[in-house]
Amino acid sequence: MKIQVGSAAYDMDSKQIESYLQTVLGYPVNLISIEKLGEGFHNAGFLVVFSNGHKTGRIVMRIVRGDTGWGHDYLGDRCAVLLLQHRLIRLAPRGTCTNSYDVATLMQDGSIRSIGDSVEFLHFMEEVKESENPSYSQDLFRISENGTISDTDKIRAKQIADYLSGLHSTKKPSAILYKRHIRDLIGHGEMLMGVIDTYPDPENLEFTSNEELERIETEAVRWRNKIKYLFHRCSRIHGDIHPFGNVRFTNENSILALDLSREEFGEPADDVTGMSINYIFFSIWKHGRLIPTFRELFEVFLNRYLEKTGDTEIFKVMAPFYAFRGMVVAHPQYYPDLETRSRRKIFNFVINVLGEETFDPAKVESYLEKEPS
Repeated sequence: MKIQVGSAAYDMDSKQIESYLQTVLGYPVNLISIEKLGEGFHNAGFLVVFSNGHKTGRIVMRIVRGDTGWGHDYLGDRCAVLLLQHRLIRLAPRGTCTNSYDVATLMQDGSIRSIGDSVEFLHFMEEVKESENPSYSQDLFRISENGTISDTDKIRAKQIADYLSGLHSTKKPSAILYKRHIRDLIGHGEMLMGVIDTYPDPENLEFTSNEELERIETEAVRWRNKIKYLFHRCSRIHGDIHPFGNVRFTNENSILALDLSREEFGEPADDVTGMSINYIFFSIWKHGRLIPTFRELFEVFLNRYLEKTGDTEIFKVMAPFYAFRGMVVAHPQYYPDLETRSRRKIFNFVINVLGEETFDPAKVESYLEKEPS
């Protein structure tokens, strides 16, 4: 049978539903019907009617809609909603709520499997051996030490740009998904405000203050409202591209990009800033300034990306993404040996970039060295 939820249609196997209900309820059942009760902005409800001998049973089946926004866009979002509600109903004071039997997952073949008793989820993946697939950060540490870049270093920077330009070539001009990504950039627990909330008490920090952190958040919100309607830019993205294990190279010198995260579609600037800030960061981290070697690598990467995509509009949306990435690389917990003056330069960069209407790659040194007014 086929059921409709918003704009999505799903195939369900009647026999599989009977088998699943028998497992959940603990007695044999015969499915009589599944009738749609209705749907709102968040959920669709169905009445499942079945028989148990001479008795008739009725259970409501709820499915979260994924086509209206509200943060329910991806399968994992919808799973999280139902698992939380299942847990909360079961923890409600006795007699104050209806029963929640289970949360189930609908499989590709129309079968149903229980996940209601889950305590955690496990992800199994193929092993990546460090000896065969070294982290790209090793290259950047080596460049930091000897101050030179090789032809291979330039090739690898271009390969990363090629990977991102290829990924970003898949477009999905969705207003819902693009606004979500820009919203999550500011408020998601793994992004700007979430990162800031893991900083120590600003009163105990030498390189910033509570007023300055508030300024960064406020400026980021201003940027959100400036760019969130540019949904023609919505593209397939990586979401967490950085050199510390997430970008690796094989012995054959081809790229591995691991741990794709947070969003499937969004703003390409997330990825471009996520990688390019590390050429700035490694230079500040190890030398206290942007040295010519890392400036060149920054330009090789960025110019290659622009050559492949022609996306000069990206400079008009980079600022809040650089702010997020800057707050990551300046973080005292993530990089405890970073000198205070180096952290201060990264904060200069963040605030100065947020204050510009368009990011200018030629002004990177100025962004780093100029104390914000």
